[in-house]
Amino acid sequence: MNGGAHRILVLDDDPSLLRAIRLTLVLGGFEVETAADGVLGLEQLANNDFSLVVLDLQMPRMNGRTFFQELRGLGYEMPVLILSAFGAEVARQELGADGAIVKPFDPDDLVTTIRRLLVDSSATGAR
Repeated sequence: MNGGAHRILVLDDDPSLLRAIRLTLVLGGFEVETAADGVLGLEQLANNDFSLVVLDLQMPRMNGRTFFQELRGLGYEMPVLILSAFGAEVARQELGADGAIVKPFDPDDLVTTIRRLLVDSSATGAR
């Protein structure tokens, strides 16, 4: 890390929810990029460095499960937090994601969970 804010990629197909998550994370001190589906998310990954991905499961064109598999298949190892209204914890276990939060969510819980995942990943991946 360059000492700056962590950059977070948020994938969700609900524009109003994307705005709310972006605002929550920016107020929490993060830089945030968003994508409405997995295809756009992969484009964002190719053009930016991210510390963590927040991932919805139900999206058009490329859903969250497929995006996660593509992400790992391309060699990206940053933490992934599943944020979904249904099946978040089951998907976390099946995919091997780093965390899961069920919608609707508490904004403070989202920021706290992301901070914890970032600390955990820097502790295990720091060298």
